[in-house]
Amino acid sequence: MKKLLLASTALVALGGQALAADLPVGMPVKAPIAAPIPVFSWTGCYVGGHVGVGWGRKDFSEPTEPFGQNFAPVGSSINVDTGAGFLGGGQIGCDYQFAGNWVIGARGDFAWAHITGQSSDPFFAGKTINSDGSPITLNAKTDALATVVGRLGYGWDRFMLYGTSGAAWARDKYSITNLPFWGAGLNQANFCANSTNTQVAPCNPTGSETRLGWTVGVGFEWAIAGNWSLLVEFNHYDFGSRSVTLTALNGAGPGTVTIPLSGSVDIKQRIEAVKLGFNYRFGWDSAVAARY
Repeated sequence: MKKLLLASTALVALGGQALAADLPVGMPVKAPIAAPIPVFSWTGCYVGGHVGVGWGRKDFSEPTEPFGQNFAPVGSSINVDTGAGFLGGGQIGCDYQFAGNWVIGARGDFAWAHITGQSSDPFFAGKTINSDGSPITLNAKTDALATVVGRLGYGWDRFMLYGTSGAAWARDKYSITNLPFWGAGLNQANFCANSTNTQVAPCNPTGSETRLGWTVGVGFEWAIAGNWSLLVEFNHYDFGSRSVTLTALNGAGPGTVTIPLSGSVDIKQRIEAVKLGFNYRFGWDSAVAARY
């Protein structure tokens, strides 16, 4: 009986070892999935604001020289340099990132401005109606700028260098002071008078316009955190040469009535501007894609 029990135990032990030998050494274990690497994208729309400085130059000239309208000889011009003035406004646009790092988009912006300049007439320094010898002065002011541009850029993750080009508009005001004559009215001499038309007075014609031109620019934008980005941009505006009508309201009319006296002036205009701004982008959470 003892011999039978010992034989059974030995058979069970040998069978277990044989079964263990048939089992695989170890099952392969799948490595854990790596977390996706976030990839920034400039695709999306935005709204923002900017402040900056603008400066430029306006060249005044006369297309013709009727009686009394000469502040500069025909063929000559008077340059009015506008010193650095404040500008500030807002922008709205959309971008689309494609072919890896390239970014294309469109943007519109508007800025209030205070870009002004003044120059004295060097041609007719003594030709003034004032007895105190006040010079003839030409004044120019740009009080608004607007653009609609396309934008092409190249991005390095959250940094982008870009260029812009498109249409531009400027709202301008002009005046000339202390002229002895101006424009073409009912009377041949085109004098100006005081409010009762009893005494000769200086002609001070004024005018304003909104003119269309073009602009090019270059800028740099940095996505700092969340949906916010900062930018710095330089713009050149060219508005060409336009004929502008200036009107003196106190022309000497018949009797005791004053009449408007109008005359044309050719004005060529260029403006430069440097802007600092910010943008808030919509949908940037979905614009950050996953890359494994």
